[in-house]
This record gives sequence, C-alpha cells and structure tokens, in this order.
Amino acid sequence: MNITKNDAAAALRDAGQAGEHSQTLFNYEMASPYLLLWGVLWVIAGIVGVFSPQHTDIAWLAVVTIGIVATGYLVASDARRIPKDSERSEGLRYGATVAVLTAFLTMTFLVFAPVSGVEVQTFITILIAAIYMILGLWTGYRLAVTGLVLAILVTSAFFYTPAQFPLMVSILGGAALILGGLWMRRA
Repeated sequence: MNITKNDAAAALRDAGQAGEHSQTLFNYEMASPYLLLWGVLWVIAGIVGVFSPQHTDIAWLAVVTIGIVATGYLVASDARRIPKDSERSEGLRYGATVAVLTAFLTMTFLVFAPVSGVEVQTFITILIAAIYMILGLWTGYRLAVTGLVLAILVTSAFFYTPAQFPLMVSILGGAALILGGLWMRRA
C-alpha cells in the first residue's frame, strides 16, 4: 500500500485537529468546577444581600473568602493533573493572580470611587465576564460565550430592571456561571 504525500498531509492535519479538540475538551473539564463553585456562591451571597441588605457586605466577604480557598484547593488538585508545572509554581501563580486582581480592584475603587453598591457590583461582574471571555479566546469558545452571556445579562439588568438589579444579578449571574459549567462538563 502506497501512501501519497496528500494522504500523509491529510492524516497529519486530522491528527492536529483531533489534538486541538482534545485540548479544548480538557480545558472545559478543568474550567467546569470553577464555574459551578462560583455560580453557587454568587447566588448564595446575592440572595442574602437581597433579603438582608444589612448583611450584604458580610455575605460577599464570606463567599469570596470561601471561594478563594476552594479555588486554591481546585488549583492545587489541577496542578497534580498537569505534569508540566510543579504544585508550588501553580500555587504561586494562583496567589499572584489573587494579589494582582485585589490590587487592581482596590486601585480602581480608589481612583474612580464608585458611589453605590450597584456600581461596584456591576463593575466587578463586567470584569469577571471580560476575564471569562479572554480565557475563552485561549481555551475554548464555550468559556468566552459564558462570559459574553454574563456581560449581556448584567448590562441588560442594569438598564432594564434597575429596581430589581441586585436580585437579577444574583440569579442571572450565578445561573450563567452554573449553566456555563454544566455546558462545559457535557462537552
């Protein structure tokens, strides 16, 4: 049996496409638990804030703390599955990422001084949506679509349901992340 140059090129192209598809599916598998975790936490904190506004700050502080610790655990678990980097390297990157985002948010709030909780919530949500869209450009379109849907839902809620904005963002934002995580899990 003779293999032509075209047959070999087609086989290499098919193998490359299969490898890219496999990597995308792996990326979805890795991203899914993070989206599910943060989607559930988002709904919990948002609902507490809607029904007990005096406890909004405490609810979000608790949820973010739990989320950061749980995300650190997921990062450490994932580091064991990916042989190229050490767990220490992954842990340092995760810690540095948290520090950079914290510094960015702190500086942004100091410079632009949002005057309401709605402005803060909208900004953070749109930032998160942008991060998911950017990650999706590198890892797979489903993550980018999840970020885009999140941005559209929050922006729409800001303009079209301002009186119910905190409840809408709590439900729609959390649901977008949960559904995105389930969508990636099923890929």
